[in-house]
Amino acid sequence: MFTIDVFSDLICPWCYIGGRRLKQAVGIVEERTGVKIQIQYHAFELNPTMPVAGMDRRSYRSAKFGSWERSQQLDQGTVLAGRSEGITFDYNAIARTPNTRAGHRLIALAEREAGLGAAVADRLFVAYFTEGRDIGDPAVLARLGEETGLAAGVAARLDDPALETAVREEEELAEQMGLRGVPLFVLGDRAINGAVEVEQLVEALEQQATAPPAGATCEEGVCSP
Repeated sequence: MFTIDVFSDLICPWCYIGGRRLKQAVGIVEERTGVKIQIQYHAFELNPTMPVAGMDRRSYRSAKFGSWERSQQLDQGTVLAGRSEGITFDYNAIARTPNTRAGHRLIALAEREAGLGAAVADRLFVAYFTEGRDIGDPAVLARLGEETGLAAGVAARLDDPALETAVREEEELAEQMGLRGVPLFVLGDRAINGAVEVEQLVEALEQQATAPPAGATCEEGVCSP
C-alpha cells in the first residue's frame, strides 16, 4: 500500500474535478496491480484572510477577477470540464464564498477518527458546488460529517484545538513547499500539479505501484532488499 497526499481547497472547482479524476485513476490502478492506494487530503486555503462568515459570492468574485462577467466565464469552463467526470456545478445555487478553515478541520477530524478524510472532502465539494450549501457554517459541516459516517456530536468535536493545530501545520508545510496553486498530488518523490487527465494519473500511479521498495536492488527480474 502507498499513500497519495493531496493538497486542495474546498472552494477550488479544479480540486473537485482533480479529486474525481484521481479517484477514478486509483480504481484502475488498484484493479490492475492489486496494490492498495490511500488518498489523504491536506489543507490549503486560497484565501486565508476570508472573513469567518464568508462573503457574498458575486461581490467576492467580481473583485477577485475584475468583473462578474469574467467570473462567469471562468465558471463555465469548469462546468464543461466537470461534465465528463459526472460533476454538476450549480453556481447559481451558491450565495456565499465560505471561509474553508472549519471545513479543513472537519476533514482532519474524519481522517483521525475513521480514515474518512477523502470521503468527507468529496462530500464537501458536492455540498458546495452542486447543492449550494454554506460549508463555512459549523452546523452544516457537522451534519455533512455525520452523513458521511462520523459519530454523532461532530459539532462539539470540531472545536478540538488539536484539529486547528493539524490544519495550521499542513498549511505551513504547503508554504515551505512553495505551493501557490492547487490541486497538488504528491506520489512519493513525484508531484503533479493541476487537475490532469485520468490517463496521466494512471501512468504515474502504476509507476509508483510497481516500483521496487526503496533501497532494493534488482537483477534478472528479481528484486531484493
